[in-house]
Amino acid sequence: MTNQTIENLQKDLQELENNTQARDIFRLAQARNKALSQSSPKQRKSFFPVLGASMASILLVSFFFFQEAPTSLNDEFISDLNPEEPLFEMDDENLDLYEDLDFYYWLANNDQGATG
Repeated sequence: MTNQTIENLQKDLQELENNTQARDIFRLAQARNKALSQSSPKQRKSFFPVLGASMASILLVSFFFFQEAPTSLNDEFISDLNPEEPLFEMDDENLDLYEDLDFYYWLANNDQGATG
């Protein structure tokens, strides 16, 4: 804003202030006080939903972090395993696969550079 605009606004405000009657000033003050007194309970009402949402989120996070694994499933699975029984049996077919593994790596590397 320019200086002239600011000066014009200040003059208009001063004229309104000088021309306002005491009765209107009293009514404006009453309306202002009434509006200010009504604004505080709304802030208190907005506090409870925020508190409820934060407590629910804390409860949900604690439920996920502090949840224990079911021990019965783990115990049953462990008891079914025999420590003397190997999990993977090495037969001739698997042994051939591991012996030819270098060839398969070489083939994969050469296939990537080939055009076709």
